[in-house]
Amino acid sequence: MAGITYSIKKNRIERGCISGLEIKGRTAVCKGKNSGDAYLFLRSLDSAVPDSEWGRMHFDMQIEEEMVVYVYLAAMNENVFYRKDRLVKIDDFLADPDEPLSIKKSFFEKVSAKRFLNKNDMLLYDLKGRYLYIAIEVTGIGEAVLDNLVVDLHGDNFMETFPEVYREKNSFFHRYLSVFSSIYNDFQNDIAALPKLLDLDTCPKELLPIYAGWLGIDVGNDFLGESKLRTLVKETYQLNRIKGTKKAISRIAEIVLGEPVKVLERNVMQNYVLSEEMREFEEMYGKSMYDVTLLVNSYVSENLKSQLMFLLNQFKPIRSRIHVIFLKPDGMLDSHCYLDMNAMVYSFSEGVLDERQMLDGMTCLSE
Repeated sequence: MAGITYSIKKNRIERGCISGLEIKGRTAVCKGKNSGDAYLFLRSLDSAVPDSEWGRMHFDMQIEEEMVVYVYLAAMNENVFYRKDRLVKIDDFLADPDEPLSIKKSFFEKVSAKRFLNKNDMLLYDLKGRYLYIAIEVTGIGEAVLDNLVVDLHGDNFMETFPEVYREKNSFFHRYLSVFSSIYNDFQNDIAALPKLLDLDTCPKELLPIYAGWLGIDVGNDFLGESKLRTLVKETYQLNRIKGTKKAISRIAEIVLGEPVKVLERNVMQNYVLSEEMREFEEMYGKSMYDVTLLVNSYVSENLKSQLMFLLNQFKPIRSRIHVIFLKPDGMLDSHCYLDMNAMVYSFSEGVLDERQMLDGMTCLSE
């Protein structure tokens, strides 16, 4: 039977000592500039059993040609040692950012740690001890990405099926079978991870457009952010059930814009408009009984407008036309505005050219 598996994720990484590495979840990214001081010292993995036999460490690694990755591994039954005539926990020593890198590397040398160069799949059959200590050093120019760090405790699926006489650790036969055992374990891990790939909360972002397509929605070329895209795909089934309704249009607009909108149906509103005001009414809300208007309170960029219309056109009734009106927070004095409780006068203000600045009649650029 297979042994215990330790997954080195964000919490375990952040409790160690990090320098020169950017941590994104369980992924460590190094953008090296030949500084030679990008490293990660982890707190020990505790098997809870003395003289435990460690099996394998593996992770996903992407490095450029001029990058070098060193992995140091040491196993011991002790978790303390004497430093400067004082008993110190090894974990506290390795996780201390004030301790020099050279001193920590010297510690691994003195405890006869195994060192691996540019390897991401390592057999640890020579290591015995309750605690496993891990250090990773990255040097060189370029970018290195380390992801999905996993350590397997003793337990070899294939080796344990043979009689005891063949179970000599680290023998040629053992190392030969370990190749197939490692492949088998990777398959098992991939199979165990399948539910996460089908879970809309945990699946990779790249799969979300595919799932949306299965449900009959085209989300374009990844124009939505990950958070909005996940929300949209999770609600796609319910939105399909109410496709063509006011509720569906309102909810899609809320997901894309991040705020509620007002949906006005021209066919319903015309019954409350005076005949002499019908011309102005039709200019704003359309002439067809199938026209629908959305009132949005905040500023929206042109890119977001296109995204919104792209999705709304997939859910609106066939003959309907959708108009979107973006309201401004302040009123301006012109021939159609009066100073009542819903209007105000404001002075010229300086504007800045960015994606959220509208250069209207009350905004000017200063020198």
